[in-house]
Amino acid sequence: MKAAAKAGLDKFLTYRMHVLNKLSDRFISERYQTKLEITLPEARVIASVGSFGPFSIMDLAKRANLDKSQASRAAEALIQRGLARRESCSDDGRVVLISLTEEGRELYRKVMPIARKWNADLFGCLDDAEKAALGQMLDKVITNLLAPD
Repeated sequence: MKAAAKAGLDKFLTYRMHVLNKLSDRFISERYQTKLEITLPEARVIASVGSFGPFSIMDLAKRANLDKSQASRAAEALIQRGLARRESCSDDGRVVLISLTEEGRELYRKVMPIARKWNADLFGCLDDAEKAALGQMLDKVITNLLAPD
């Protein structure tokens, strides 16, 4: 039997990416909770809406990489705390958009430095060429997954 055929789950790239994702989420979640007293889904909603503008829950879920129920719960928690609000979409009155209040924008200005620092810390073990190569490879795999069949 070939060595590749004997490779355990721990050698699968998808498995290793999942492990990296879970570890990364755990560490950044702890930072948001400790420094800002918000959950990771709440931080993702704040970062997404703050970076890209108001979203419907469906679009917010896609942009923040959350499932619809997570995005909805996080948005509702932020609304209850006065950090986000619902507003009507000017293009389609049936659509409700989630936007940030002034307090939410202030929180956004605190979330992003934590995210940037975590990203720098996480990939600090790579040199610039390795970071660029990894970025290009991930872009290629993502583009391949999103390409129509």
